[in-house]
Amino acid sequence: MRALLEKRNSIYGACAIWIVLFHTFRRISMPYIPIVTNIVSIGNLAVDVFFFFSGLCLSLSAGKHNYQKTGWRPYFKKRLSRVLLPYLLIGIPYYIWAAVCETSGSVLRRGAAFLADLSSASFWLKGMQTTWFVYGILLFYTLFPAIYSFVKRSGSGKKIAFLFGLILFAVAAAYTPVLKNSMIVWARLPVFSIGVMAGTLPEQDKVPGKGPTAAAALLVVLLGWLTSLSELSESFTIPAMYKLLLFLPLSLSLLMLLSRFGKRVRFLEWAGGLSLEIYLVHITLLHPLKYYGIMEALGCWLYICLPAAALLLAWIVGEIEKNIRKRGEKHESLQHL
Repeated sequence: MRALLEKRNSIYGACAIWIVLFHTFRRISMPYIPIVTNIVSIGNLAVDVFFFFSGLCLSLSAGKHNYQKTGWRPYFKKRLSRVLLPYLLIGIPYYIWAAVCETSGSVLRRGAAFLADLSSASFWLKGMQTTWFVYGILLFYTLFPAIYSFVKRSGSGKKIAFLFGLILFAVAAAYTPVLKNSMIVWARLPVFSIGVMAGTLPEQDKVPGKGPTAAAALLVVLLGWLTSLSELSESFTIPAMYKLLLFLPLSLSLLMLLSRFGKRVRFLEWAGGLSLEIYLVHITLLHPLKYYGIMEALGCWLYICLPAAALLLAWIVGEIEKNIRKRGEKHESLQHL
């Protein structure tokens, strides 16, 4: 476990770039390159790795700060501000643009569309997925205290039953009128919960042995090949719900391999510190790029231009966040004088 935690920022950075390339792949066909195209085509797996690590790190932090006794207020203040500040800095200008350019009708109707999009109502009620990842994080952060408390006081049998119940709920959500709009979030709740459970286990310094490593490698190859076929072929498909559930063992197997073979990379560590900003910037850039015809004009150059633009703008947003947080901390310190 410690081996993974030491590399977490590098893994976050790799996942952020992976998901950028995946979203580009969904819009601009890239020339088929064996293995590379298959890996890019299943870039949504990066989201599962993010959620697993979120659950793991939250669990370790909760144990360190003993929030169950001291109270959860510091937890909510820290975690929600980390998500909401970049979301508002990026989401407000984007959804203003969307209300003006992509929504027709009166000013009142456009204003209502802006509020529905920014508040996440459009996602939960209609399935609008532009910034769904943020809403998933906020939901999981809100549920975390309850999940963590349950896991801490439960034995292995109850934990397995709980996880099985979450999987059944995720499957049922796909066929429930309102919940199916947010299926993409509910399908990741079991992965997040596994991360929470992993964070409550005794720390392990040893990397996986040869047997588990070989089994993990086999699962990554087989499940990765199976899910990538669904992305690359129009004739061979896996229903979206079950494809997302395949990501659960695929995510854990990939993480096991990374704990044994992965390395810390300075550039990826830097990108990992801006992973949420990179996600938000690139996903909100895609719509204007398509609206103004820039995406089609760039063609395959989008695979270079979009990651570069996302990294640059994410860095700028990150610097703005630092200044806002410094001012907030200074204001709080003055109030305590």
